Parts: sequence; structure tokens; C-alpha cells
Amino acid sequence: MDTVARIGVSLEPELLKQFDKTISEKGYVSRSEALRDLVRDSLAENQWKNEDMVMTGVLVFVFDIDAKDILEKIEGVLTFRKDTVLTTSRIYLDDRNRMDIIVSNGRLKDLKDLVTDMMAIKGVKRGKLTMAAPGTGIMHHIGLRD
Repeated sequence: MDTVARIGVSLEPELLKQFDKTISEKGYVSRSEALRDLVRDSLAENQWKNEDMVMTGVLVFVFDIDAKDILEKIEGVLTFRKDTVLTTSRIYLDDRNRMDIIVSNGRLKDLKDLVTDMMAIKGVKRGKLTMAAPGTGIMHHIGLRD
């Protein structure tokens, strides 16, 4: 940080007590650090409302490889959404479960559609999309489960 601006914040005692407890549990070293993250998250929320904004995202999801036609369905979505998919990785967690990682880039609406399509496949257990906005690097997470 080149410069830092100091601000004053007034909170009710009970709210401050809850805030201090939460930031301690999360491992923040100071209130300032926690407030900076809250402000970044708030700013990110505004970016996620503009569905035409270009984002880079990583979708991580776990699925049952024995579910009927699941591999074909996943490949079908990847083919249909190929304009946003940059690369994929696959990790076998055990005999039944596989984790796929999809790196994608495109309009926020297209990334959300990719997630919706993947999560709609029967046998997909959980998924999480993490996105970052080019230029700001602010990250946002969307957690999903069936």
C-alpha cells in the first residue's frame, strides 16, 4: 500500500464484541485488516450484479462417477460452453468420486450459466465457483450443493 487513509468507525458495544470475536476466530491480526476485507467483499458484490462484466473463474465440483451417463453429460456441457472454458483438470478422489476443476473466462452471466448447467447434472454432489474481476483482482465465491 502506497498510502493509507485513517477513518473512524462507531459501533454499538455488542456489535463490536461480536465483530472482535468473529475476526479473532478467523485469524485476523487487526480490526483494520478485517474491515478492509469487508469493504473489498462489499465492492465485489456490486461487480457481481453486472452480468455483462468479464470475469475469470474457477469451478470446482465433485461428482459420483457411477451416476448414469454423467461423464457424457459433463462433456456435453463443456462442449456447449466451450467459448468460456479455458482448461480442465480431473482428480480421482476415490473409486466413486471425482473432482473436476474448470477454469473459465467470460461474461458473468456465461460463468453462472456454466455453473447452473454443471450443478443440474444428476450425480454432481457439490460445487463452488470462485471468480475474480480483471483489473481489481477482487474475488467472489458462490457455493453450491445439490
